[in-house]
Amino acid sequence: MTQNLEQALATIVVTFQQYCHQSGDKHKLCQAELKELLRKELPTWTPTEFRECDYDKLMSALDTNKDCEVDFEEYVHSLARLCLFCHEHFRDCRPEPPCPQ
Repeated sequence: MTQNLEQALATIVVTFQQYCHQSGDKHKLCQAELKELLRKELPTWTPTEFRECDYDKLMSALDTNKDCEVDFEEYVHSLARLCLFCHEHFRDCRPEPPCPQ
């Protein structure tokens, strides 16, 4: 019997693969694929009033290596941040100050 976390991890991988295959690169999401993934897979979390410039800003925030695509690592990091945001314990916690350099 598959456990909940195993199912969740499999879903994360399969969902990414389902959307990144649409434009040819099976390892990255272009902005159109990311937009479709958000609209279809997170419909209650993606505001209907999202404008194209909002998707541009989101893409820019997720695309940490600035190659104009979201690879699997960037996708997983964004999901982890989303989980942190949604977790009640972390929702009211103050962010730690940045590390001194």
